[in-house]
Amino acid sequence: MSQQEYDNALHIGGSIETALNGRYRLDPFEIIKEAFSQTFKHFWSFLPATLGLFATQIGILMLMLTLLLGAPSHLFEALVGQRELTTDMISSIWLANFTSEVLIAPLYAGASLMGLSHAIGFRSKPRHLLKGLAFALPVTVVICLSATLQSVASMIFPLLSLYVAMAFSMAPLLICEKRVMPMKALTVSFRAVNKKLFQMATIYAVVGVLFLISFATAGFALVWALPFLFNVKGVIYREMFGVGVEVTVSQKEESNTTSASETSSPSSDQDTFDA
Repeated sequence: MSQQEYDNALHIGGSIETALNGRYRLDPFEIIKEAFSQTFKHFWSFLPATLGLFATQIGILMLMLTLLLGAPSHLFEALVGQRELTTDMISSIWLANFTSEVLIAPLYAGASLMGLSHAIGFRSKPRHLLKGLAFALPVTVVICLSATLQSVASMIFPLLSLYVAMAFSMAPLLICEKRVMPMKALTVSFRAVNKKLFQMATIYAVVGVLFLISFATAGFALVWALPFLFNVKGVIYREMFGVGVEVTVSQKEESNTTSASETSSPSSDQDTFDA
């Protein structure tokens, strides 16, 4: 039977205007609570993507260290005192880390979009990690600029780099979801985050504690910390900037009744968010 489709635009959460004016609610306890709930709910579908992202970054990091130092083991030997930690080694670490962050930018954007999809009630699949490739160039530019500013900030005061990372944390999602240009995305993210700086710092402090626990457990806790990080970003973005969602409503011409795909809880592949 033929069907007629109607495209309805829905908006969930805040907006750029309200974010820049600070007229959005950001309760650290509620954000963390919801992010934990989303991480638990989507754990097994999200885990392969986040681990894939992590493995890719580590692979690039090790490759760069091999090219710069001859072998990554030289760095490890220096860290345990078996070899002198030279200025060249420190520079190589910085360059290798910078390169890995920039090269994984599209995958980072994909993971961020997956976290955002969870925040607005949609499911994600591991292959959605590749959605960020559609925004590869602008997202890479943003990550490159952000990483450079973080490096400069760390030279001034180490903790300042954490503030810079937090201030620009929403920029990749602004590019992917709002189609904002890189420089504007950085500016908007910076201004909006500073409107709720204490709340943002509280939320990211909890995230930081989880990553410290991950290091203390030889990386084991990363299986939870990584998905949690992107779910936190998704919930914050929804509350801060809001999300525009296009929903296709299908209606049977003869019976004038809605089909199963119109319900508020779509199933199977329909329950996914497209940026």
